[in-house]
Amino acid sequence: MKIFPGKVSLGYVATLILALTFTHVSAKSQTAGVRADLRSSATVLTTPIPGGVLPTAPAGGVVVADQTWVCDAAVGFAPVVDTQVGVVDSFLAIGTQGNIKLPISSTTVPATCGQAVFHSDGSTYITQAVVDTKNTPSTARGVLRTFLDPGTGTFAGPSSYIATTAGLDGDQPTAAALGPDGNLYIGFLKNGNVKRIINPESGTTQVVESIGSTPHGHAARAFAFVGNDLYIASVDAFSVIHNATSTSCTGGCSAVAISDGFSGSVHTGVTSDGVNAVYFAVVGSSQTSGSSQIWRYTPSTSAFTFVSQGGADKNGANASNFSFTASKTNLLTLDAGGNLWIGDDTSNSGATGAGRLWTISATALAALPGGSINGGTDLQAILNVLRGPWLMAFTQSEFEPTFNADGTFTATITSTVSGGLTTISGKWTLTAPKVRQPFTNPQGQLTFTDSNGVVLFSANFLQTNADTLVAFQPWSGSLGTPISGVLTKATP
Repeated sequence: MKIFPGKVSLGYVATLILALTFTHVSAKSQTAGVRADLRSSATVLTTPIPGGVLPTAPAGGVVVADQTWVCDAAVGFAPVVDTQVGVVDSFLAIGTQGNIKLPISSTTVPATCGQAVFHSDGSTYITQAVVDTKNTPSTARGVLRTFLDPGTGTFAGPSSYIATTAGLDGDQPTAAALGPDGNLYIGFLKNGNVKRIINPESGTTQVVESIGSTPHGHAARAFAFVGNDLYIASVDAFSVIHNATSTSCTGGCSAVAISDGFSGSVHTGVTSDGVNAVYFAVVGSSQTSGSSQIWRYTPSTSAFTFVSQGGADKNGANASNFSFTASKTNLLTLDAGGNLWIGDDTSNSGATGAGRLWTISATALAALPGGSINGGTDLQAILNVLRGPWLMAFTQSEFEPTFNADGTFTATITSTVSGGLTTISGKWTLTAPKVRQPFTNPQGQLTFTDSNGVVLFSANFLQTNADTLVAFQPWSGSLGTPISGVLTKATP
């Protein structure tokens, strides 16, 4: 029988739990978030789809009038089409009519898209992060400008590449945002440079200026403006360049990291309402962990609100967590009505047709609370240590699960009454806490479910050090009452 390491005092932990619980009485807690609506995936659509295909790693997107356009890795910049005519909140597909193959050169190798940006005059800018350089000339890589009819959202053309003499294509542009000054701000997959294209709507050889860089000079994924401030999602930070539109920003205006609770985690998307709400996406550590999340940041109060980590289709079926792809930009954009559009890919961008489209209504977003000055839950910190055997004591048994990286576990349950030993297996999940505790420690809802679907134990755990997690009441499950609520690494 394993015992808890000597450095963990059960009396101390019990006292800690009580102290934290009573402190929580007067603290502001986080929301449990909302359920996103699954609008397009292989689970809700039957192929072949007339005039459409399943999504593949959807990246940037714009919504013009009532028409949504998405940068799809397989078919290019394409309109999103309804698959159920006359049905409210119809399931959607990526259209194959009127799409713009990327790149627009003669190569048959599709380009990997990044963000897309729309201007009210119809100008639409599409970043092309990865393009076949063997068959595609440099003048057909980088940032594409095309035109969509502002009144209908239909393609109007023509399409041409901009800033073709600035060498942007070599750094693989993937992030883009139009500033209030009318200039286009660009970030890259290959480095952390932030650049400004002057007068992007006119000509093809624009002047390009250096603004600064992301924190630590690491690669960007997405940009969004609120006023003159440029918010950045990059591979290890959520950050901002204040007053990025200033003419004095000529290379030295580097981004300042915002303490969002996900330092070191890949941020795959960012979008804003342009006023006081910035939404950002954080990738999970695996396709099954459930740790990919969307949060909202309110600049005026520096408050964070948990938004969502997944959802289900309109019938309540096909429930799933988000599966953001760390290596590229993932779709995250607001439409004019305030609805949030989300894209992910269950194959980590490895298979055609494995992408998904989600939406969260403006009504649901508006119902979210103001949030907390504490940042995110930093699930990644917990996920980093959940490997191998751990131990938790209950009043009549000891539960020793061994965590596997694929989201499964094996465990032994030892009766402290009879000494009997039972071996079981199942799945474990770590998701956003149902009620966030008012502490900066990493925390999340850890649930063990056996192979028969029985929940063995589920609670919000707070990480107190690298080998100790403390559960908050209430907890639930079939194993009974924990002695202390401590889950700790088991001794060898």
